[in-house]
This record gives sequence, structure tokens and C-alpha cells, in this order.
Amino acid sequence: MASLRQIKTKISSVKGTSRIMSAMKLISAVKLKRAQDLLMAYRPYSDAYQETTLNVAKRCDPESHPLLRKTDEPKKLHLVFLTSDRGLCGSFNSSLIRKLETYLVADTKTYDEVTFSFLGRRGRDHFAKEGFKASSSYIGITERNYTEISEKVSEELTREFIKGDSDEVILVYNYFKSALIQEITYEKVLPIEASSESEDENLIDYLYEPNKKGILSELLPKYIQVRVQRAIQESMTSEHASRMTAMENATSNASDVIKNLTLLYNKTRQAMITTELMDIVNGTEALSKGDD
Repeated sequence: MASLRQIKTKISSVKGTSRIMSAMKLISAVKLKRAQDLLMAYRPYSDAYQETTLNVAKRCDPESHPLLRKTDEPKKLHLVFLTSDRGLCGSFNSSLIRKLETYLVADTKTYDEVTFSFLGRRGRDHFAKEGFKASSSYIGITERNYTEISEKVSEELTREFIKGDSDEVILVYNYFKSALIQEITYEKVLPIEASSESEDENLIDYLYEPNKKGILSELLPKYIQVRVQRAIQESMTSEHASRMTAMENATSNASDVIKNLTLLYNKTRQAMITTELMDIVNGTEALSKGDD
């Protein structure tokens, strides 16, 4: 049985850990609120931009711009994988990695080459050990620099696709639904193509000003940047939500541990007092018998 000193040390240690987890939960809650506000403000814009771009792409000949180029049998896949730099966020990273590993085994057999771009240290470090080819990697993504990073990533993806170094580009990230629910998403951003459900043979074309080529050269590359920025914001918001939830669970578990240790401390102390009282009673009886 542990001594009272050992139990008190454990209680003190768990209380210290609980205070740290509680503070991290509050910090994550503040970051989540800020990231969620940014995301909710950006979603309508990105959705409207996506709808406009796909409507224009639907009315264009695939040969009118390189980003509309479709390959009958794509052989070069580029995956943009978004994770976090730090841990302590529950299953945020581990679920993403497991799902992507399953996807690589089951759904990439038709490709001859799979290239990665990593946004976040956790995904980069894991797949670096597996020997996967990395085109680029970015760490230290925050609310202050995600716009610049999304521009760099989109420029690299666009340039690579136009050169023919990739046939398809897919974003893999956690889509933010709520503080408790984040959904793993695979979003194909290149080539740009409208969904088959919305196809119509009698589409009425737009009037383009100054001209169609000029509009496409501005609209399509910007679309890639908008989708990458949206994915980064979804991932960051999901990370803060996962960390807040994980810290809340850790704080709750610490409270349970403290409760159990306190109960053990009281039981041990009571047992020691009972033992001492028995020793006193036995000693008194021995002395009284000796006197008799």
C-alpha cells in the first residue's frame, strides 16, 4: 500500500496537470472562436466563387485553358495533406493519417506516381518515415500567415499541373462541422470540372468582358487559391475544436483521478489511525494484565 506522502504527491501532481489542461482548454476555446468567425465569414465567399467558377467551366471547351485539361487515364496524383504542427488534439491527426493510409492502399492503384504537399508537421513527419515523395511542406501556419501560404501552395499546384507533372490534385483535410464533429474530406481541385449532375446541353453562355480568355486566366488560378485557403481554414478550426475537446476530457479525467486518490488517501489514513488505536488498546491491555 502506498504511503500517505506518496498519495499526497500524486494528488498534487495531478492537480498541477489539471490546471495546465484547463488553461489549454481556455486558450483553445478563444482560438476556436476566432478561427470559427473567420471560417464562417469566408465560407459564403468561397462557395459563391466555386459556383461561379464551375458554371463558367461548364460552358468552356476543356482546351480553352490548361487548368481545364482532363486526362482520360490520370497517372500522376498530387495529394495536399493538411494536419497540425502540435499534438494534444485528440484523434485529429491520427484519424487523418489512418484514413489516408487506407486511401493510398485502396484507391491509388491506378496511379503510377503519388506526390505529396504537406501542410503541418505531423503529417510530414509520419509519411517521411514511409518514404513518400514530398513536393513541398509548410509548418507554422497560423491565422496571420495562412493567406500567404495558400497563395504559394496554389501557385505551385497550378504551375505543376500546367507543366504536366500532375494529372489530378486532391486536398485532404478535416472539414469543420461543429466543435465535436470534424469530417475527413477528399476534394479534387484540379482539373477544374463541373459536376455531371448539373450538365445541360442547352446552356446559355455568358458575355465576357473584356474577353473570355482574359476572364479564364484570372478566374481559374484564383479558384485554386480560394479552395486551398478554405481547406486551411477548415483544418485550423477543426484543430482548435479537437484540442479544446481533448483538454476538456483530460481535465474531467484529472478530476476523477483526484477524487479517487483523495478517497484512497482518506482510507489509508483511516487504516493507519485504526492500526495505531489497536496498538494502543493492545498495549494498555498488556500493561493492565501485567499489573494484575
